[in-house]
Amino acid sequence: MSRITRFVVLAASLMSLFAVMSSTAGAVTWHNTGNTAYTATGGSGTLSTSGGSIACTSVDVTGTSPALTTTNNLASLTAKFTGCTALFFSANVHCNIGLTGVSQAAPGATVVGVGDVHCNVGIPSLGQSCTVTGTVSGSYTAPGANPGTLDIPHSSSGLTVSGANCQLGGTGTLTAQTWRVTNGTGGTGTTGPRFTRTA
Repeated sequence: MSRITRFVVLAASLMSLFAVMSSTAGAVTWHNTGNTAYTATGGSGTLSTSGGSIACTSVDVTGTSPALTTTNNLASLTAKFTGCTALFFSANVHCNIGLTGVSQAAPGATVVGVGDVHCNVGIPSLGQSCTVTGTVSGSYTAPGANPGTLDIPHSSSGLTVSGANCQLGGTGTLTAQTWRVTNGTGGTGTTGPRFTRTA
């Protein structure tokens, strides 16, 4: 075997090895030893934009989480806000949120994540509808002495408010939110999911 041929074979072998190592390094497994379905509630919150604000007095959340996933998709949440006003009129606010896990310092510890947000806002009296999209950073604390909680810090990320007939258009800033599990079904326990990243 010539020197050039040996070099080509070696290079091909190294590339193959690096490809395997790269795919292994990117692999992740999350285990959920808590609830796989649950409800949660939260208090007041306001989304402020350059065109006005959307203020709500409370929120009811339903969520599902897989018992096992090899992706970072940890939860699918539906949030229905109540007591909402926008431009001084009554508003309907409904959001879908996908929670993606980013990191976890230790098994069963708080999960740092990102929420992919898509909300529909209706203002019936004005015949207006708006869409709120974007991402918010947050953290989920597993149940212990207290039920599981999802915390979204103030101004964690910009949200875009848009719509052909929406006066609230612009970049939105959300006040801090804390959503606490009120009941859980499926899986184990009654106070929320419990995530552990093992790879």
